Amino acid sequence: MALLNFFKPPKHQKYKYIPRYWNPKKEELDERLQKYKGKEGNNDVEAVKARLSKGFTRGAGSGSFQIKAEMRAAETKRSNRLLFGVIIFLLFLTYLAFKIYVPSIVEALE
Repeated sequence: MALLNFFKPPKHQKYKYIPRYWNPKKEELDERLQKYKGKEGNNDVEAVKARLSKGFTRGAGSGSFQIKAEMRAAETKRSNRLLFGVIIFLLFLTYLAFKIYVPSIVEALE
């Protein structure tokens, strides 16, 4: 019986995946609406902790976006300065290499 199965390979198994749409922005909006409707208690300690943690993950309002943009701009300027310095240093090393080694190479070729 095993010889018959050897010549006839088993059929492949099918994976049935049904994709579902998920909108995180709508879910966050629904959570915020529930919070303001009073579903979460205003004086409850756990509700206050949940509100604070959501504020930290979301960025704590519109002011944080500006702070993040300023930090990003400062990091970009720093990165560009560093890149400029590295390019200048490499150009200087190239100049020294040409100044020192090219005359000896030309002399050897003549």
